[in-house]
Amino acid sequence: MAKAASRVEGVSEIRPVRIGIAFSPSLANIQAAIQGATKCWGGIHFLFLDAQNSERSLKIADALNVDAIWPLDRDPGSIALSREPGFFWRRLGEQGPFDIPVSSIPSAPVSPEWAISEGDSGPFSLPEWEPDDPLASIFAAWFGEYGSSETLSTIFRNRASIARLTASEPIPSGVVNFHTPISTTALGITYRGVDDRVGIMSMDPGNPSDLITFWNLRASGAEVFPWVNGESSRLTRPFESWIGRMAPSVPKWQSGDGSKEGSILSLWNMHEPPESLQQVLQHYRFHAEGDLLYGGWMGSNALSTPFNRTFSSQVAPSDGIFSIPLPPGPPSTYATKGRAGIVAAQVTIYSEHNFPPGVVAAVPYMRAYSNVVDTMRNFPGNFERITHDGRAIATSSDSHQVEIGVVHSLPLLQKIFEGTAWKSKHSEGGKLVSRIIEMLGGPQNYPGNQPAIRRVLDEAAKSTHGRPLPALIQSATNYKGEWPGKLTFNAADYPKNVVYYLLNRKLLQPFLEIRCPHCAMKYLLRPGDLAYDMECEICTERFPLGLALGLAPGGRNDWAYKLTGNISADRIAEIMPVAGVLSIMTDTLNSGKGGLPYAFGLVVEQGKWKCEIDIMTMADWDEKPILIIGEVKSYRDSIDRNDLSNLVRVQEFMRSQGFECLILAATLREKLTESEVADLRDICQEIATARRGNRLYPLLPIILTGVELSVPRDNDAYPARWGSHFDLLEFAEDSCRRNIGLVDVRSAPSESGPSEWEASWQ
Repeated sequence: MAKAASRVEGVSEIRPVRIGIAFSPSLANIQAAIQGATKCWGGIHFLFLDAQNSERSLKIADALNVDAIWPLDRDPGSIALSREPGFFWRRLGEQGPFDIPVSSIPSAPVSPEWAISEGDSGPFSLPEWEPDDPLASIFAAWFGEYGSSETLSTIFRNRASIARLTASEPIPSGVVNFHTPISTTALGITYRGVDDRVGIMSMDPGNPSDLITFWNLRASGAEVFPWVNGESSRLTRPFESWIGRMAPSVPKWQSGDGSKEGSILSLWNMHEPPESLQQVLQHYRFHAEGDLLYGGWMGSNALSTPFNRTFSSQVAPSDGIFSIPLPPGPPSTYATKGRAGIVAAQVTIYSEHNFPPGVVAAVPYMRAYSNVVDTMRNFPGNFERITHDGRAIATSSDSHQVEIGVVHSLPLLQKIFEGTAWKSKHSEGGKLVSRIIEMLGGPQNYPGNQPAIRRVLDEAAKSTHGRPLPALIQSATNYKGEWPGKLTFNAADYPKNVVYYLLNRKLLQPFLEIRCPHCAMKYLLRPGDLAYDMECEICTERFPLGLALGLAPGGRNDWAYKLTGNISADRIAEIMPVAGVLSIMTDTLNSGKGGLPYAFGLVVEQGKWKCEIDIMTMADWDEKPILIIGEVKSYRDSIDRNDLSNLVRVQEFMRSQGFECLILAATLREKLTESEVADLRDICQEIATARRGNRLYPLLPIILTGVELSVPRDNDAYPARWGSHFDLLEFAEDSCRRNIGLVDVRSAPSESGPSEWEASWQ
């Protein structure tokens, strides 16, 4: 039977690149950043990043889905920000994203020229002001400016009405209602940011910090009107026009009983609205804001466009590369001098099929590890990064496809230890576990969760001379447990199909026993060892195979079946519960998308201390990756305190590296021993708490027994049916309730200050 091809399914979308522009705050740098953003499609959503506050800038860049950071100046802070893992913009030669291209090779984001030139995209207004106007810096940030982009300026001017902004005269209302140079960069884009605030910001035109805050608030989705004290004669009339247009978008408030409602206007750098606006704002309530930006967005990415399509792509078997077809992007008929620009191909992966075990296409959101997925195969290749549900890839606006590579779990997980005092390596046992689970068909086939499979493999491993097929089928019948489940057709054929499945996967190998007619020596022969004429290994006499078969007792020559590779029963006992845990984790944590990155038998060392992690996997949780590290036992061994202490030590290291981490303890026995329960309860009490928002929460372990590891998906004991698996911490808590008697987890006062978590037990 031909092996089914690996395949990924999802949606590809062409959207603007979103750049974070890093610089040391100054009016000159801000003007240069504005001019760079104004000539890029999507530029209104570029972020200005303060090179002097790198920690905050990185948080902003990550929270608002920036694709790459570009250093506008040579400030060391700007350079450092641009080199942060997952934010690097590769350039060809000396060309940066805001330089005028000198060749046909795309080096700058696609221009908004195509959107300006569309017939129904207006009306447009081109504000013009004198360089010495006291509001010049405000106007630049508010309306944008083209700088040296003469071609784009000419195109816009040909479609726009000119608005002269004269000092001491009111600003024409049209400039706040029509498309200006910066607002045209948003044409063709739906911004999915969660910041829906509408309000007024008091600004000092000479203060770079005010200008950066104003720009970033608008870039993140807020609607902000700039206000300058002493300029009410120029700003009042356009504000009245602006607030009239924005009124339906202003967030609403309602009293608890629903009897009163109204609108809330945000105020930045002020506690009450300017006196000249109080009359027009008399029906509003006000909320004084800080400079906090609201991170996050709705949907698969922050900048959504109509340029999208679904795909179903097969992997190239030789190198693990997928070609992802792209939809037609912005019309290229308007491209200046025939030059294509750079866009972002957003590849959202909905499902993966028939992947080899340990290989995935989509990985949890780990921007810093984007170089692991970067294939360096996409032109012009400015960036390729991991997103929350796929990849974002820089490509030319005239590209028809991009290529993404599969990810191998082991190097991805081992990367966590790179550059630290810890070391990691894959144990020989771990390699064998990986290979056997691959032979079993991977976690999606639940090989470790089926008692019948476990029993048949155990018997085949223990048998010296092999087991006949009817005996194996009978064992599968006797030990099938709750399988194949309530919704399965032809349930009576299940035991037979279990054995046939293992034969098809080549875990069971046929052997034929023959006896030498001369010395009576018995042999177990593989099919490939059979020949018309045989030679005895002991007496070296030759004899016809037919003679040996004819002399068999009763004339019977039955094939027997043994486990492939002489794998011991002890090894099978170690492998099967790990396979069962992996199937449950994949099914419960990944919601059917495909595989999870995982590794078995990962040995970690710190100095003279080391331990082996039976299973390590990674999932998405709370918009960030979380690691699960586990100790897994068969029927024969117990989980002891040393096992758990080792996991806690690794957990603390993982958290020091920026990963949340949960401990997992699993056994094939249906019930934990008293000592195991006691040790697990102690660990629950001792695990350090962590802060989530403004509350503390415990990182309780995930605890699984043979009850959960041995039932099909339609059984109520199966973890994916518990109802809490969408919240990983609740899933862990549920497992503790079921298996170690957890009754309640609550916050209790502590003499040292903050509250601590306490648990009560049955």
